Amino acid sequence: MESENSESGMREALARDQRYGKPVVVAGIVLIAMELWKQLTLWLLVEGGQYNVWYFPFQLCSLPMYLALLYGMLRKRTGRRAFIIKRALLTFLQDYGFLGGALALIVHEGLLHPGHPLLTAHGFIWHIVMLLTALYIHATGLSDRSCRGFRRTLPIFGIAVVLAELINIALHRYGDCDMFYITPYHLSSQPVFRSIDAVIGRPVGILLYLGCVVLGAFLVHLLFSLRSPFRK
Repeated sequence: MESENSESGMREALARDQRYGKPVVVAGIVLIAMELWKQLTLWLLVEGGQYNVWYFPFQLCSLPMYLALLYGMLRKRTGRRAFIIKRALLTFLQDYGFLGGALALIVHEGLLHPGHPLLTAHGFIWHIVMLLTALYIHATGLSDRSCRGFRRTLPIFGIAVVLAELINIALHRYGDCDMFYITPYHLSSQPVFRSIDAVIGRPVGILLYLGCVVLGAFLVHLLFSLRSPFRK
């Protein structure tokens, strides 16, 4: 495949958008519908009409529903700026989506809702959709598998982290809001990192945790870059 910096490479990538991009948007719509059902079920049935801010939909694994729809809004645009943003969104969905989906399924205690089998099923289906979307993006060559491609995902992650922490601070008065698991108000709720926080302090622990997420996504990116079905 020619470099996407070239006009022909860019045209080829845009053609793949038109040919293969729609299922990514459909996945985003499915996730939005699933999240609406989950929020209503938790609010009305599980919490008895009281909203639990712990379930506010802005975790790392919530991002695919937002980013897939944003990609859908840009999908038919052909300008270079839109092209770069679309590649970054798709690469993020591939790398961070695969990482988040795989880890959540491996360490799945947080997906379990005793007494509510449909909510438990929701959690597993959600993360399976994330994995399948990431694999589909890889298989169809929609992402940018270069190191430059991964670097372009970092602003997306950075913006999401800032928004998550702002949400944590804004909603703290209403309960334990822990978006991205980086609330500044208590030690990490994640295994291992809680013990690390107790030793090095929460601020440094948050930075270490975020660094590990980025490193994990980069390793996934390297794994996907080893074999490209569109590379000649």
